[in-house]
Amino acid sequence: MFLEPLQLPDKVQVDETTYSGSYGKFEIGPLEKGFATTVGNNLRRVLLSAIQGAAVRFVKIE
Repeated sequence: MFLEPLQLPDKVQVDETTYSGSYGKFEIGPLEKGFATTVGNNLRRVLLSAIQGAAVRFVKIE
């Protein structure tokens, strides 16, 4: 059985025009099919445990 290597993201982009102390838009891609859900869930868990006195209100994955 031969497994093909995973396609790793080659683009991490920060939208500088909307970046502030309370908001940031980041684009990561391309990702394998279904991998965005895994990345999004792990990112949510890290943010919830790392940010004291704040809450993640919205995460949008397209």
